Amino acid sequence: MKSFAVKHRGLVKKDNQDLFLVKKFDDGCILLAVADGLGGMVGGKRAAETAKECLKNFNPECQAVEAHIEELMQEANRRIMETVEKEPNLEGMGTTLTAACVRNGTVCWAHVGDSRLYLFRGDELRQITEDDTMAGFLLSEGELTKEEARIHPGNKLVFQCIGGSGEFEADTGNFKVEAGDLLLFSTDGLHDEVPEEEIVSALRSDKDLEEKTDDLLSAALAAGGKDNIAVVMVEV
Repeated sequence: MKSFAVKHRGLVKKDNQDLFLVKKFDDGCILLAVADGLGGMVGGKRAAETAKECLKNFNPECQAVEAHIEELMQEANRRIMETVEKEPNLEGMGTTLTAACVRNGTVCWAHVGDSRLYLFRGDELRQITEDDTMAGFLLSEGELTKEEARIHPGNKLVFQCIGGSGEFEADTGNFKVEAGDLLLFSTDGLHDEVPEEEIVSALRSDKDLEEKTDDLLSAALAAGGKDNIAVVMVEV
């Protein structure tokens, strides 16, 4: 598997609260994640960094992979809430997190918030995760199209995250991958700013993985770069 990742603070915000993780293990499996910090510059960045540090404790020999990732997310939640108890000025700090392990042709994932995991196969892009936002709910109910949801004000109303209120319930799942598949992890600085057909166009190109990732970043910046951006791509 090949992987490539980028992050950028965008063109408006002064700091970058979006992080990514790409960790390869000796047995050939790979752990990937993106996180988008919430709750102010200092608090959001610390929350995202806490989630990333907890994910680094991933055990590649675990059997119930989705449950193990969710356990690490809950550990991050506990650490964030402990930080808030010690530093009340950070109340409300939290982070989204979309993480997955790719092992033996299977992707096992866990997710909370509005960062995303996509599967690109056969020139078609499938969004695996669902956004924990008002716009995401309306989309799932069939009241909005994907494009309407992308520009809906409710896409900024995140229902749950790691940290924040102190409780969350992660979505989890798994699916098989085939040779030639692409996995795309993104924070909302990409998918809220760039229409899906433009993302698909970049993925369909004959460019290599690094160039495709850079093209997605460039598209987000060209759209105004109003938010931080993190993108992880994997070619199976």
